[in-house]
Amino acid sequence: MGTKDSKAKEYLSDNTRFSEICNYVLFDGERIIKSEELKEQDSTEILSIFGIDRKQIIKQKWRDLLRSVSIKYTGNMYVILIGIEAQTDVHYAMPVKNMIYDALNYGDQVNEVRKHHNQQKDYKKSEEFLSGFTSEDKLTPVITITLYLGTGEWNAPRSLIDMMPAIDKRVLPFINDYKINLLNPSDITDFSKFQTGLRPLFEVLKNARDERRLNEVISSDETFKNVDVETIAAINLFAGMDIKIEKEDEVLNMCKAWDEHKNRGIQEGIQVGKKEGIQAGIQEGRCLEIYSLVQDGILDPEVGAKRINMSLQDFEEKMQKAGYKLPELV
Repeated sequence: MGTKDSKAKEYLSDNTRFSEICNYVLFDGERIIKSEELKEQDSTEILSIFGIDRKQIIKQKWRDLLRSVSIKYTGNMYVILIGIEAQTDVHYAMPVKNMIYDALNYGDQVNEVRKHHNQQKDYKKSEEFLSGFTSEDKLTPVITITLYLGTGEWNAPRSLIDMMPAIDKRVLPFINDYKINLLNPSDITDFSKFQTGLRPLFEVLKNARDERRLNEVISSDETFKNVDVETIAAINLFAGMDIKIEKEDEVLNMCKAWDEHKNRGIQEGIQVGKKEGIQAGIQEGRCLEIYSLVQDGILDPEVGAKRINMSLQDFEEKMQKAGYKLPELV
């Protein structure tokens, strides 16, 4: 796992941020899922197909983050599993990737149910024994959210059908589509639905490529006056910024830090300009010295041109433009 991916997983493992993402995607920002109710799940899933010998079963860490949560609905409680996949780069096969994640988890659930029934020996008919699943058994819904943390456009497919060529419309109803639940900061229009550091992070990611707009957002949004350092570090990493963080800092006024960042960039630009100006002055002085030597007949024009890395034609043209005369014109 790369640095960006591991840092994204670390940042999103905070249950408050995790729940906020879930609430935005599933409930339009309404606080249905509480951070304290989330339970971490083992993201190790069984890579197997029904009927494969148990010796061939391989377990592997697939998902970035997986949580379970109980939700109340019409007086009843139900449990769902939610996984978040952080993408710092565009992934052109994301529908297939997420489909496999979900299928593995559902397969794992069926295997666990089968294991329970085998231990209890409570099958009522042969069909139940064959499938390892009874008509009373239920699966826990699995939802995968893809969070894009890049600054470029997400121009990748958002569904399985998008990955396919043009197909006869009569055939389409028979193809099971699989859509990704994409959270792309560029698509967000109301950032007030976020109360954690995700708000400034997403606002920066959305406007990272428009410096004028980014400056307006940071200067006008009160949220940026109190940003936790974990979010500042995430902004630096995912948006390619360089906001300075001191060891003792817990929160930062990013408006002030942004001004310092810009001023530092201006000063660095001035210093580079001065350095380049000095170098240009030295080079110009060297050229004038050579022009004078050639005009006085001390140096041959061809030799003079070589000394300042010019072609003979360019040398003679620039020498005359500077007011010097070639020996044969004296």
